[in-house]
Amino acid sequence: MVEVNILEQKLLVKSEDGAEHVKRVADYLNSKIEEVKKNSKAVSTLNVALLAAMNITDDYFEAKERLVKFESMAKELSERIDKKAG
Repeated sequence: MVEVNILEQKLLVKSEDGAEHVKRVADYLNSKIEEVKKNSKAVSTLNVALLAAMNITDDYFEAKERLVKFESMAKELSERIDKKAG
């Protein structure tokens, strides 16, 4: 169990990924929360948490789209190499 502090709430988190991973995740979430607090007029804890979740989800979808593009580029390059080698 790892204790983390998010939005001034202590949480005990059980994870197979280890304490350092849990702390990195909590730190990332806290940085997103601070970003929301600084850049929005959201006052309630729930609104701040929801906006942070929206920002993180946006980051996830952008990363997923980039991965799909890179996979497509890698496949195309591999096919070009195979044609030239063959």
